[in-house]
Amino acid sequence: SFLKSLPKREITCGYGEILKHSIIKDRKFFNFLDKNVFNILNLKSPYIEKSILESCKVKQKIVQLDEKESGIRKILNFGHTFAHAYEAGLSYSKKLNHGEAVLLGMISAINFSKKINIIKTKDFNKIINHYQKANLPNNVKKYFSKKDINKLIGFMKNDKKNISNDINLILLNYIGKVNYKNKFNTSKLKQFFLKFLNN
Repeated sequence: SFLKSLPKREITCGYGEILKHSIIKDRKFFNFLDKNVFNILNLKSPYIEKSILESCKVKQKIVQLDEKESGIRKILNFGHTFAHAYEAGLSYSKKLNHGEAVLLGMISAINFSKKINIIKTKDFNKIINHYQKANLPNNVKKYFSKKDINKLIGFMKNDKKNISNDINLILLNYIGKVNYKNKFNTSKLKQFFLKFLNN
């Protein structure tokens, strides 16, 4: 009953976290979400309970493998480098809350993965279709245009996960497999944003 009292926007944000866990670590779980997304978003039993439980299991497994956050645990930050830049770019206004920013950040990371040809096309399309089917926030252009690119890259460089001048991104190879050792210079990001905010 607590979940049923939440505004739709908060339910979408919670679902984004569940979806993230399936994308980074569990293809079978992603397929379950894809098949049952409307039941989950409408908080129907037993789908909502199963999705929350599976999501917690994924997170717990990752945290147990890397308690000091020196390796694999970083994959829980999938989408966050973009997300933090989007939040900062809007001065943390209510136009975009954290969960929505992470959903946009994940779609950005997935598009970047496609740009550098490391994601399977079939999986890229599956995730894009899932976003559209579930009506999840997926349009970065609603908030930013090409004139914002330098500002966004500046925020990405300031992200605490970056040690050098390069920007560290967690990217997707396929559903269930992410790669957290990726460093890119600002010109690579600029090229990406020029196309991404132009489509």
